Amino acid sequence: MVPSIASLLRLLEVRPLGFWKALAIFFALLNLKQFPFVWHLRIISGFLQHTSWTPKRRATAPSAGPSALFRPVILKSRVAPLECDYNLHKSNSTYFADFDIGRMHLLMCLCRSGIVRTGLDLWEADGKRGSKGLWIMMGGVSMNFRREIKPLHKFEMWNQILAWDRKWIYVVTYFVEKGGVKPKGWLLQPWRNKDRKQTQTASALTEKNNVGDGEVKKEERTGAHPAVFATGIAKYVAKRGRLTIPPEKILQNSALLPQKPEDHDTPPVSETPAVPLEGDQLPVGTTFQDLTSNNAESLIDVALKGAEATKEVGDSTAWDWERVERERQKGMRIAEAWNMTEKLGEGFDGDEGMALGKYYDFP
Repeated sequence: MVPSIASLLRLLEVRPLGFWKALAIFFALLNLKQFPFVWHLRIISGFLQHTSWTPKRRATAPSAGPSALFRPVILKSRVAPLECDYNLHKSNSTYFADFDIGRMHLLMCLCRSGIVRTGLDLWEADGKRGSKGLWIMMGGVSMNFRREIKPLHKFEMWNQILAWDRKWIYVVTYFVEKGGVKPKGWLLQPWRNKDRKQTQTASALTEKNNVGDGEVKKEERTGAHPAVFATGIAKYVAKRGRLTIPPEKILQNSALLPQKPEDHDTPPVSETPAVPLEGDQLPVGTTFQDLTSNNAESLIDVALKGAEATKEVGDSTAWDWERVERERQKGMRIAEAWNMTEKLGEGFDGDEGMALGKYYDFP
């Protein structure tokens, strides 16, 4: 029997949602980032954003040269209600999922072309045999929490390269109050600058002129920026099978490093030359082994100090090898101290003593 037009219209009739259905849909939308497979969709979305051919996406970090190497990539997000624990703030464990997304955006923005080029170089070196795959794998991650983030609160993730050695590349992410910190300009997205004048003078603005709501003048601040909620650090290694690819090779293939002096060699894992910095200086020979609970904060603070950039943001000629190496060494002082946590595994001796008990978790 053929259904009548009237019966078909009744089937297509839109009925008003009940209160509980509307509430359930609203709650689901608020917690969308916590749904199954949404993390994967966020990764795919980030990948597509950095491989798009639309005019606004054509600018890439390699086109900016070495001046882009230590610049942050910023992501915006919000705390979903289901991300919160019984203290009604973003649960500590949920930071790591957001951290994953931020690091992926950073590596795609900076090193996408270098990863592809390095993989092809290795494939050709093998006589075009076997897999061309070059895998970027995480070797460790850590997070420090300073302030809580309340439900539905907006925040930003500032992701940037900290340092690298012969094996690892270290990435740091700052969870920051939305609007609490404003960059002086946008290196790869000039359309975000309000006008042409701001584009031309972005890097010439002083910290005083850049202070806005929630911001604090750098010269008047001690300790971490008050807009920072949490800070995370992670290290990555590039592998092709059992072969480890030095990060420097990928950065060079990404056109992010200036001309390298012939007499320079990147130090091995967790080893940084004891070169004192300008201004406040560390004692010659200071390494991570000199860090104690009494002097760690002051040593790290001194290590992160350095001459501020006086050239324009987009001026890649200002970033010679000496300047890039100084920035790398500053970051390595932090990375060396963090690498000491790897020794925690050496202290595990579970089979040499008694345990308190064994309990069960869901499921």
